[in-house]
Parts: sequence; structure tokens; C-alpha cells
Amino acid sequence: MKKVLIAIGIGVGLSTFLGCGFVSWALDTYKAEPITQISALNDPGVVISERDGFLVIRPSAAPSATGVLFYPGLRIEPKAYLSKLAALSSKAGVNVVIGRPRLNIAALSIGQADEMRKQLTGIRRWYVAGHSLGGAVACYYASNHLDDLQGVVLLGTYCGSDISMSRLRVLTMVAGSDGVIAPETIGQHAGELPADAQFVRIPGMVHSQFGNYGPQSGDGRPSIDDSQAREAISEAARAFFR
Repeated sequence: MKKVLIAIGIGVGLSTFLGCGFVSWALDTYKAEPITQISALNDPGVVISERDGFLVIRPSAAPSATGVLFYPGLRIEPKAYLSKLAALSSKAGVNVVIGRPRLNIAALSIGQADEMRKQLTGIRRWYVAGHSLGGAVACYYASNHLDDLQGVVLLGTYCGSDISMSRLRVLTMVAGSDGVIAPETIGQHAGELPADAQFVRIPGMVHSQFGNYGPQSGDGRPSIDDSQAREAISEAARAFFR
């Protein structure tokens, strides 16, 4: 994770010389697919709202005392995660707040979980989560807030910070056909996590299927469709949280 932050820092420094080039690149996001947004907003299993610029998802069946603070992946529009996280919220019975990183780069908003917390009340168990770079940032945040959190959920990524001696509960979901962060790479970093960390591999799934923003450069070819990926993600979360 430290290497990632250094790389981001160098990139920000270079922006001084490159003028608006870096900002233009950062703001050129992978856009959320409109149809899946509409589907999430019409999902009777959740209530979705926007508070202080954050997207908040609550299960409609019953109040929940568990909150998940989610960091989006690099240059991915936060709304692109609505469909998958709405299904996760409904099935696992947890509240979710989706972050809005500065310049769409989670590494520039590491402490944003503190702001996300303020959007929920009545929470007794806090988790941080994230996709891709967002997951590494969530794990870095967790490494510095061990006493404030119950656990970490990683989607298509590895931690990058050593939390192996912590009491945190950890779930890592691995896309079996991920071409951006290979399953083997994620496995090589397993030693950064507590010994009882849970790994769930979803065969046929690719990196971009953790959200809904279309094909991603360098990714693999999926052999499962979006509904299957959504069901697999929410089922893994249900088993973990309950």
C-alpha cells in the first residue's frame, strides 16, 4: 500500500508540470451503467439516499447495527457500485455508505471513512471495504484504526498492509477470471491478513463485475453474467456477516 501511495504522490507532483492533464485523466471515469442504477433504486429490499454527497444504502427489512464504509476503485464512478452493494445490503442485512474519493482516487481520500461514518446512526459494528485500489486503501485505513473496526471486506484486491496480528475479521472475494489483479497475486498477499481470514473465489467472474461500469482495460473475459456475479457477491457477504 505504501508503494501505491508513493506512486500516487509522484503522479500528483507531476501534475504540477503537466497542468490539467492529470486532473483530466482522473476525472475521466468509468461511468455507471444507467440500467443497473435504475434497478438498484427500484429494489424493494433497500432504501437508497444521498447524504452530504455520499450514497447511503439501508436494508428495508429491519434496522441494522452494522455499517460498511466502502471505497470505490480507481477512476470508477461511485454510482457504478449501487447495484452490487444494494443486493449485498439486502441479503447480508447491513448498511453501506459509498465514498466519493477526491479526483476519483481513493488514495487521495484515505481518511474519508471518518466522514462516511457520520451518515449512519445506531451502528455498533463498523467495517471498511473497497474494490481494487479502494480495497487497499480501506485496508490501510483499518491498519491505523484497529480498535474502531470489526473487520475488512476486500473485492478483487489484496490488503497491501500487514494486519495479520489484528483481531479484525476479513473477507476477500476473488474474481476467478480477473485480468486486472490476478487471483494468484491476491493469494501471494494472504500472509498480510489474520490466519482466519476468509477467501471466496467466484469462478468465471472478472474484475469489472464487482461494479457495473462496462469492460475495463486489461480485464479478463467473464463466463458468468451480471446477475450471477451479483448473487455470488451478496451470498458471500451474507455468510460472512451473519
